[in-house]
Amino acid sequence: MDIDECFRKGLIKKTRVDEGHVKSLIEMADIKEDTVLHATIDERNISAYFSLAYDSLRETLEALCILKGYKVLSHVCLGELLNDLLDTFEYEEFDRVRWIRNGINYYGKKVEHQQGKEIINKIFKMKKRIQEKYLTFQ
Repeated sequence: MDIDECFRKGLIKKTRVDEGHVKSLIEMADIKEDTVLHATIDERNISAYFSLAYDSLRETLEALCILKGYKVLSHVCLGELLNDLLDTFEYEEFDRVRWIRNGINYYGKKVEHQQGKEIINKIFKMKKRIQEKYLTFQ
């Protein structure tokens, strides 16, 4: 699905900028990141923490969209919109992580422990870059 289809289907909508909502999403994203970073992650639970790490990134990206005046109702469209709005958005990396998370949440697939830990680290690095570049408040 491309960005035009996302708009046509109503999966991306214009919204008012709401800094309170943005800050709340960032706070929840940071709590989820902190939870993952302080967890005892093993082969059995890595997939659950992977999904939580993805949610942390997604909430950060949703906060950025709201700050730019958009409400996005689809994870695919979230990536499409940010790829359109930002010069430096890591679309392929986000889409790969989204794909893995969907496999976990919808198909019961498991992530290999070492691969999962590596991707979780990439997720949090991407989240940090987005927050530092676009979501710093006074």
